[in-house]
Amino acid sequence: MKKYGKYLIGSFALLLIFSTFLTANVAATIPSTDKQVSVATDHWQANVNANEMTMLAFQFNLRLRFMANVNLFLEGDCETHKLANKDFIIEIEGNGDLLMNMTCTEEQKELGLMMGNTYQIRNRNRFQYQEGFVCNLDCNGTFTKAQIRIRATNENRIGTWAYYDEATGEWVAVPTTVQDDYLTAEITHFSYWTILIPDYTMVIVVSVFVGAIAVAIIGSIIYIRKRKRTTN
Repeated sequence: MKKYGKYLIGSFALLLIFSTFLTANVAATIPSTDKQVSVATDHWQANVNANEMTMLAFQFNLRLRFMANVNLFLEGDCETHKLANKDFIIEIEGNGDLLMNMTCTEEQKELGLMMGNTYQIRNRNRFQYQEGFVCNLDCNGTFTKAQIRIRATNENRIGTWAYYDEATGEWVAVPTTVQDDYLTAEITHFSYWTILIPDYTMVIVVSVFVGAIAVAIIGSIIYIRKRKRTTN
């Protein structure tokens, strides 16, 4: 009996050592959480250390996340009371420390960007502005690559990132994909950026109109043929 007790104690000790080792390894592989900074005012400043994801958490559940391979100093303004439940991410690769200015607003009336408005952009497609989030980005320094993201929702999932072209005075859509539940776009410059939603209203109207004409033509052909048969 004592012999079995020794075996039991030894097995328990071995199991305890193994579980401690496994726990230590699991803990080591769990990625560290983002550095979180609470922001209580609309005007803010922040420092982002190189290769460290930093999240600025505002009231009304607005989140701005920044990641760079260099040190990044941020200064910005946000209409926090109008930007509820927004989650925006920007990742930058630069050649040296960067200074970035950023403003986030619900609309940009100076650019004609207002909730519910419809726009015909450069490729002639029509889009609506429904996102309620537009950011103006400006950076002092050289960056080689940048990516912007915003949390995908049922309302914006078919949307596209677009920037304002000051030279032509129009919005320009860029290739946009959904990655890890974020609308994502690679960008080559900073400007006013927002999400635009394709407007299919005109397509539906035209389709209905064309369909009605087609039905009328087919009906007329059938009627004429019936009359000919009756006459004959």
